[in-house]
Amino acid sequence: MLDLSSLAGYPLKFDPATVGLSFGSAMRMPQYSTRELDALRPVLLDSDATGPEVIYWMFRNTGMPQDAGLYEAHHLRYDISAFQPCMLGREYMKTSGHYHPMIPGTRYAYPEVYEVLHGEALYIMQSVDDYAASPDDVVVTDVILCRVQAGQKIVMPPGYGHVTVNTLDEPLLMSNWVSSRFSSFYGTTEAARGFAWYVVDNEGQPEYLENPNYRRGVPEMRWAEVREVPELGLAWDVPMYQACAGAPERFEFLNKPWAYEELIWANLDLQ
Repeated sequence: MLDLSSLAGYPLKFDPATVGLSFGSAMRMPQYSTRELDALRPVLLDSDATGPEVIYWMFRNTGMPQDAGLYEAHHLRYDISAFQPCMLGREYMKTSGHYHPMIPGTRYAYPEVYEVLHGEALYIMQSVDDYAASPDDVVVTDVILCRVQAGQKIVMPPGYGHVTVNTLDEPLLMSNWVSSRFSSFYGTTEAARGFAWYVVDNEGQPEYLENPNYRRGVPEMRWAEVREVPELGLAWDVPMYQACAGAPERFEFLNKPWAYEELIWANLDLQ
């Protein structure tokens, strides 16, 4: 078992061989669920792909008991996700991909912030002109890709759906802070069999294939690197959980992104 407590900011051990987690006895018992291969088939390039029965595990609304009231007051939720190192047909392991709804009375959708705790994550972020449109009608307006290492944090900007991909032959473990005021939704993701670009293996290296189900075409990918934004509690030397526990007001951007738009985009150094 790897002891990731210093990186996570709370008692946490991780077994890369089994993708198992061990929380300290003081941690609140998280709400637990899995994403199985059959549930992912509608968004895969190859719907008949083989792979493990369970692709990833999700632990929702966890944390230290003494912090629960603090996060309820600020409408925040802390989650952890653990991912298998596997292939799904030609594709590298990926999540189903989802969008966040618009914040009532605004033109902004809820953002989200991730921290990689083990391995490396490839995030695909895409914006569309209409979440509910069919693949024949939807226009993908932007696609951003970013690789994030252990200890780094990345904000999913308002209005950008996102997919997490694991291109390494080792498990991926990540956490997130997000507003507790909404539930994610999938838009046209299943109808289009995934996001605008697939990440497939080509002789041991990632290759990017355009998804032809978006009938109106897709834009070229833009790459970004992540940068620290201490004003939002996003510094590499401070665990994201502790950053929020010590100063939850810094994470107000998850519920009021319009007040922090410049700082949110400062996290992404677009190439």
